[in-house]
Amino acid sequence: MDRQIIIDALEEYIASAKDNEDKQRLRAALTLYFKALVEGCDLLLYDRILKVPSNHTERYEMLQRFFPEIYKITSPLFAIYRKSYSQVVTKEDVKKVKDGANAVKEKAKAV
Repeated sequence: MDRQIIIDALEEYIASAKDNEDKQRLRAALTLYFKALVEGCDLLLYDRILKVPSNHTERYEMLQRFFPEIYKITSPLFAIYRKSYSQVVTKEDVKKVKDGANAVKEKAKAV
């Protein structure tokens, strides 16, 4: 895995999420902010252990072990993301996931 691929995906997801949010496409914005959050988590994990998880279960297990403070941020956001599959997405939902994605991105920059 090339670290730059993760960084590029993170930036692309955030830019696309913002575009969707500006156009009031909240479900799409939330999904893309969550994908950005996942990329940020993967970047943290890659930088720490040189491994990228293959699924959400593995990711959360690794976060719990290596970045418990990030796990505490991301775990409740996964429930909001899953809710978006079948329920109405609110601006508050988008804000929570967006804030989480930005917090993880900043943490990844600091590492």
